Amino acid sequence: MRWTFLSQVWPEERDAIVSGSNVQVYYIARELAQRGEPVLVLLSGHQHQWERCEGTLCVVSLPAVSQGLRGWLHPRWIRQAERILKGFGPDVIYQRGKLPETILAARYARRYGTLFVWCSNADNSALRWKFVRKRLRYRRRPLWLLPARVAEAAAADYMIERALRFAGLVIAQTRHQQRTLAPILGKEPTLVGSGHPLPPPPTWDPETTPVVLWLANLTPVKQPLAFVRLARYLQHVPARFLMAGAAPNPQLLADVRREAEGLHNFAYAGPVPFAANHQLFARSHLLVLTSLFEGLPNTLVQACLYGVPTISLRNDPDGLIKTYGIGEVVPDEASLVRAVEQWVEDPERRRAAGERAYALARTQFDIRVVVDKLSALVLRHLRGS
Repeated sequence: MRWTFLSQVWPEERDAIVSGSNVQVYYIARELAQRGEPVLVLLSGHQHQWERCEGTLCVVSLPAVSQGLRGWLHPRWIRQAERILKGFGPDVIYQRGKLPETILAARYARRYGTLFVWCSNADNSALRWKFVRKRLRYRRRPLWLLPARVAEAAAADYMIERALRFAGLVIAQTRHQQRTLAPILGKEPTLVGSGHPLPPPPTWDPETTPVVLWLANLTPVKQPLAFVRLARYLQHVPARFLMAGAAPNPQLLADVRREAEGLHNFAYAGPVPFAANHQLFARSHLLVLTSLFEGLPNTLVQACLYGVPTISLRNDPDGLIKTYGIGEVVPDEASLVRAVEQWVEDPERRRAAGERAYALARTQFDIRVVVDKLSALVLRHLRGS
């Protein structure tokens, strides 16, 4: 089969602010290419146009015509993207999340009979009017332009929702996404998890000062300030609190630095190159999640791969943390403080949970397992159509 993936950035690029969806496209595309499948990845989020081919994998960057939603909805960008897709001739076009690229995928699939595979990327994927809600929540100045921004967002949301009806195969990350998307899309999503390359089994050193890791882009939905407050409350605990991730929101970064001023147990590492993420997990002992909502976060998957227990504020994707005993889910920040303190002071508990996490990673989060599932689904669908 010939596969095309629509994404925003290629994680190997230095200027890339990487999301979980970008990571999954990267690993799936690379695994398919390693198996000898022809793969094209079309990117829209880099600033420059470029093309790189390696074996059966070809990555093409086609920047949007301009900033904002109109850049991806511009007819000139759509035409250029379609020419690239047509030149490759995919059997499958894969895209994740409600984005302008959804419109391109549906349009191309309708015109050329290609299978459009759409994957949800968060537990709020069933909510309508994604971009309108964003415009109203994060109001940029000047405010007199807000009506025009909302109108543009509404048009994009309408076209994206309409495009989703043409997805031949819908994939969900969690059972919650399955349940909520089915009535909206009128078809039953198939559950396929997230995957990463599987590293060797982890080793544990109970004498090492525990490192508590927070890794994500510093955005309001990820609630980075909750992690800074956690470090402040636990200054008496023998542990180091490490925050890492790109900061696309300058004001939020300033708030983090102000709140962290004077904390001897806290460090912000800044943006960490994608290739170095594994080093963070390899030297960490606990992962803390503070997001308002999640799908199946890549950081949880990576924590399992490296035998790192996860302490999560409210979110437990598909009950994985509780069911498999790979950490703890807490209802509020006060409980988060107590839980992290207890886990820091109990190395045997961390070791046992880490072993369970790695065992889970071997069966569910190995990228080879995930691509096996995806390939079988697509092949079965193509043969039945």
